[in-house]
Amino acid sequence: MITGEQVYLPAFKSGQSQLKIKGSEYHHLIRVRRFVEGNEIWVVNGSGISARTEIQEISDDHLTIQVIEEEAQRGELQKELILAVANLKGDHFNLIVEKATELGVSTIIPLLTDHTIKKGLNQKRLERIAIAAMKQSRRSRLPEIYELTPFAQVVKLWGSALHVFCHGEDASIPLLNSTRQIQTANQVVIWIGPEGDWSKDEIDLASVSDYTFTGLGPRRLRAETAAIHAVGLVSALLQDLA
Repeated sequence: MITGEQVYLPAFKSGQSQLKIKGSEYHHLIRVRRFVEGNEIWVVNGSGISARTEIQEISDDHLTIQVIEEEAQRGELQKELILAVANLKGDHFNLIVEKATELGVSTIIPLLTDHTIKKGLNQKRLERIAIAAMKQSRRSRLPEIYELTPFAQVVKLWGSALHVFCHGEDASIPLLNSTRQIQTANQVVIWIGPEGDWSKDEIDLASVSDYTFTGLGPRRLRAETAAIHAVGLVSALLQDLA
């Protein structure tokens, strides 16, 4: 029996016993994956609700599935992990969204910083990437992706969270030295700057906001590498709480 395939149905609500799948999800399951009646699939709504289901009937343009059991917060971290990262040139931000979604990030904020070069953002494409990564990684919650937002506006958000401000200076403490703080915080916000690094004004603002200045090791990392590395370390620490 084929199992483990996950489909995204945002209209799915807890308590529903029977569902219909149409469109691209139907095409992928039946025309590409060759699923048949009796096969099991997982359905997620992107808001934390997932269900194991069985295909009951296949028609020409849709299939009918029966819910077997529900599971809340499948594949999710116990704590909220937020990534605020400067917008990057090329397709590098696409990679960040994909990997951050796989690693359990709940919110992604593209930052407009003083040294940001690229001012545009393809929001719909990022959402498609996040949906695909959510399905592939068997998560049940779709990360919220903000529009491109100025750094100074985002600094005012999540005042009670632990803010991990990645900045490669000698005074910055290694990320793993903050293990206890990370594991006891209800929310963790990871800050990643642009290729040209943070400006002095941004560093000063983070300092007066009492952010934890954090280093990621002796090597100089590209921004997208730093983002994925930092998220992976924090996600692993939070996953250990399960």
